[in-house]
Amino acid sequence: MSPEEICDPVKCTGCSACMNVCPHSAITMIGDKEGFIHPFIDTEKCVDCKLCQKTCPITVTPGLNTPKRVYSGWSADNTIRLESSSGGAFTEIARPVLESGGVVFGCGLDKRLQATHMYVENINDLGTKLSGSKYVQSRIGDSYQKVKSFLKAGRQVLFSGTPCQIAGLRKYLRRDYPNLLTVDIICHGVPSPMVFEDYKKYMSEQQHMQINDIKFRSKNFSWNFYNMTLSGLVENSTVIKTYEGAYYDDPYIRGFLRDNFLRPSCYGCKFSRIDRASDFTIADWWGYKKESKLDSGFRYKGVSLVLVNTEKALELVPHINMTLRLRTIEEAKRTNISLSHPFKMPASRDSFWNDYKIMSFGELTEKYFYPEKVNWMTKILQHHKNTDSLIKLLNVLNLPSRIKNKLFKIFKKV
Repeated sequence: MSPEEICDPVKCTGCSACMNVCPHSAITMIGDKEGFIHPFIDTEKCVDCKLCQKTCPITVTPGLNTPKRVYSGWSADNTIRLESSSGGAFTEIARPVLESGGVVFGCGLDKRLQATHMYVENINDLGTKLSGSKYVQSRIGDSYQKVKSFLKAGRQVLFSGTPCQIAGLRKYLRRDYPNLLTVDIICHGVPSPMVFEDYKKYMSEQQHMQINDIKFRSKNFSWNFYNMTLSGLVENSTVIKTYEGAYYDDPYIRGFLRDNFLRPSCYGCKFSRIDRASDFTIADWWGYKKESKLDSGFRYKGVSLVLVNTEKALELVPHINMTLRLRTIEEAKRTNISLSHPFKMPASRDSFWNDYKIMSFGELTEKYFYPEKVNWMTKILQHHKNTDSLIKLLNVLNLPSRIKNKLFKIFKKV
């Protein structure tokens, strides 16, 4: 058996279902020249049973579910909402599972700040280890095998991940388990772990700090206009330093949103669609509009999109501590492009990777990761929570942009 027989390498998502299912441990996941993992087969161990091929979710797609309900909403616990990347949907869906003695799997950052799948068994670890967006592909490792062990032991399990990871788990398990709940995200595409490693090294040098904590979607001031936040000790000291890079300025976020270092399979993702392999689908409800007093402060508090895809998920909805507003599929599709189709491969991708071999990260930043130009209003929203009245006033006054920018600088110091 060869890796090419499992799945076309260009279409391979790195879900690791093939590695988990191999009864002879003949498959390991190895990073390619762009840092994305692919199966490597030890021919001395392989018995050509083709179980890996039969388990691959790209070769044989698992059954998909059409959403039964669509919601926008947020956690009724304001602390959870503010600490989450969007409205706190993941935490609130996971909470009943943990409170019933279950286990929750998801993507977290390990001690080396590398994205990996892990599990937690209490609500405190959920917040510190799994909550929040991670804009880098995680390694599944043997998580599918652990899920199966917990399920067979009668434990309730929630497994969260990208759509292809959920599809990989379902193909690996080969049947539905009543005590399994799956949650996927509306995925922009997974960035290269290698680029993320080089970004950390670059920022550590630039900021003269040893990074020990990363938040990809910090909303200290804004949900719509979030920050990449890095924390750690200043070199040769015990002083803690925090870097906050606006989404329009931070080099890693700029590179991610310009799509040059997404996994090749992401540009043709077969799971970027309304029909899902999961029980729940969650995301940000981008473009949210204020409809009542309940919506006050949503710009910095955050709003989730929740697709309820199965009867199993529907039964859990009454037990989720969220303020939910019923929506339509068409409304949901307008909030996230990836519910309709994947992001296209940019024309600059090949030149980016050619330059990656010969350029420093600083040079790549100047050429590919440069800041996005934004207007004065965006800058105000980036740094101030209660801005509705301020923006209305400045618009009514119809001041020149140069005056508005000066006012912004004053407000930023307040």
